[in-house]
Amino acid sequence: MKFRAIIFDFYGTLVDDFASSAGRNHAEFVEVLAVPSASFMKLWRETTEMRVVGAFQTVEESIEYVCSLLGATLTADQLSRAVAIRLEMIKRTLIPRADALDTLARLKTDGYKTGLLSNCSIEIPILWPETAFADLFDAAVFSSRVGLKKPDPRIYHLACERLGVKPVDCLYIADGENHELAAAAKVGLHSVLVRNTSRDNGSELLREAREWQGDSIDSLTHVLQLLRISR
Repeated sequence: MKFRAIIFDFYGTLVDDFASSAGRNHAEFVEVLAVPSASFMKLWRETTEMRVVGAFQTVEESIEYVCSLLGATLTADQLSRAVAIRLEMIKRTLIPRADALDTLARLKTDGYKTGLLSNCSIEIPILWPETAFADLFDAAVFSSRVGLKKPDPRIYHLACERLGVKPVDCLYIADGENHELAAAAKVGLHSVLVRNTSRDNGSELLREAREWQGDSIDSLTHVLQLLRISR
């Protein structure tokens, strides 16, 4: 089978998974807000889903919402500083994995269309133009911008539409979070697991990565080998 496009997951695939790359130290972020740290972080985690599906279209909105649940009103200076800290934290998660940029550049040189499909909060599309990835993709679909998230089949169809290809013409490369591979395959894409040995695959979130019986690769450079075989 000859493929025309390759669609990639982001966290855990092109960059390290979010938890390990962002770290767990939100002390400076919360300190600026002058709210109880434990209470804020509990609510911040509980509202992750809202951020991922685009309930907040600015970083300011997401911060103010959680603070409002705590009965806290922020000054303009507090909010500005918190947003700056938050964006700087997220920037640290956007460092390409060792073989990511070379693989993407080679795919472009070889004439393949490249797409991104990411479940993420609004910070990622805000920062995207500044990343090393931006010029290497023909289409990037962010859940927080489109109001859909994997494994909803509609988001896979949307990515294919933006690339101008049919699902059957696409490879989907991902680390198997939230049953994204099976969902892509059901839509018609050819799903490939990129194994991520640097993270704990014991969680329910990564059950698919543990149990996947389809094609798999150990590094992004192996995508090029798959494509040569498929020609």
